[in-house]
Amino acid sequence: MKISTTSVIVTASGLFLLSGVLSGTAEAQGLLNESGIAILAPTLAPVGGYASNPQEYLSVAWSVVESESGLYTYSYTVQNPAGHVVLNANGSLTSTPEIYDVFSTDFNTSASGAYVTGSLTGGIFQQVNTVDLAWFFNPAVPAGSAGPTVTFQSDLPPGMANSSADGAIPWSSVSPGGQQVPVPDTATPLPEPSTAALFALTPLLHPSFRMRLRRFLRPGENKNF
Repeated sequence: MKISTTSVIVTASGLFLLSGVLSGTAEAQGLLNESGIAILAPTLAPVGGYASNPQEYLSVAWSVVESESGLYTYSYTVQNPAGHVVLNANGSLTSTPEIYDVFSTDFNTSASGAYVTGSLTGGIFQQVNTVDLAWFFNPAVPAGSAGPTVTFQSDLPPGMANSSADGAIPWSSVSPGGQQVPVPDTATPLPEPSTAALFALTPLLHPSFRMRLRRFLRPGENKNF
């Protein structure tokens, strides 16, 4: 269980602000710990689609785990099903086993708190782009195998977005039958602490910090603390 307590952080300006939601008493909260499976569909659909040839679709086992400090760890393991083969241009099956060697998740990595620098793990190497994170595998992951688990950390809780993988043909969340995976929710920014919350914190601060806070407040705001 997560205990929400009164805490402070130091900003660049030296002011002390609330971290989290202030409460009169400690509030017990459950830490986020979710997992699931999403489907990545080939951009070239096999004859009969998923119902007839499910082995042509990759699956992504994902999890999102929140730490006591509010840090979120995102993990993904991509399964390449047994019997997965390269497709002909008309969607019919060949006898050539299929591989994948790249996996990526789409979100705005430059948003504040979206990606903790240096936290990528897994794959032979990783790439941080403005619009996604990518992991590369060598050797490529063959049919009937799961790739290594890849992870990263973020200050932001999850939303849902697209992901993709590459091989002889790409697989994607946006192809027919594909599903999204959890990624940091950059569309919903974290709330800034309110002035009222700052007032609630000030009795706990040393007098010198309260003086700094007075200078921070706009003229005309309540300074009776």
